[in-house]
Formats: sequence, C-alpha cells, structure tokens
Amino acid sequence: MDETDRKILDVLKEDARTPYTDIADELGVSEGTVRNRVESLKEEGAIERFTVEVSDEASAVVMVDLEPNVNINGLSEEMPGSLEVYEVAGGYDLIVRFSRESMQQVNSVLDAIRALDGVSDTTTFTVLNTRST
Repeated sequence: MDETDRKILDVLKEDARTPYTDIADELGVSEGTVRNRVESLKEEGAIERFTVEVSDEASAVVMVDLEPNVNINGLSEEMPGSLEVYEVAGGYDLIVRFSRESMQQVNSVLDAIRALDGVSDTTTFTVLNTRST
C-alpha cells in the first residue's frame, strides 16, 4: 500500500459515497486509477465493506455469557438478523453489536438473544452517541 492508496482510504473513510472522479481530482490522478486501486484494496482486504450509518437508529452492545461447552459458531448462526458478533476473552464470552430502527426493535432482538439455547446471561448497553476519532 502506497501513499496514494492511503489517501484514497482517507477520503473513503470520511464519505464512502465520494465519487471516484472527485477523489481523482483531489489526488491528481485519473478516475480509472482510483477505480483500479479501490478494487485492489478490496481484493487485498484493506477495504472489507462499504457501510451506511443512519443517525436515527437505536443501537445496543450486548455482553453475553454462555453456558459451558456451547458451540459458539452454531450459536452465532442462530442470532437474529444482521449483527456483529465478537468472540472475546475476559468476563464475557461474546459481544454483540447491532442497530435497529427503534428501541422496540432493539428490545425484540435482545429478547431473541436471551432466548437462545446456551445463553446464560446478558448485559446490555444502549448506545447514546457514536464518535469517530
């Protein structure tokens, strides 16, 4: 990864919808160069996905304790909907992060997580604000 790749990533981190032509103008390269480099960055794994952040959503982080000998892969596959699931070491077994359109929908997801076989306890944190650094 060279300086041009880093600059492309910096622009896309600020706004992933920035047109390649705008990035090209800013960096003094062709649109085709930007397009090819973004494609290479995706293939190399430097760019995993482009996401959309919606400010009106309700978000939660759930710390999950599991019963001994639970198949974490199987449990993760049973989780409801689109979630980020992290297997962690420490006081909890999993951290689950997700957003929904309302707190009512967040609560429904929490109920579904708590009802999964192998989940012994959960601790939920409601996200009040997100800051980027």
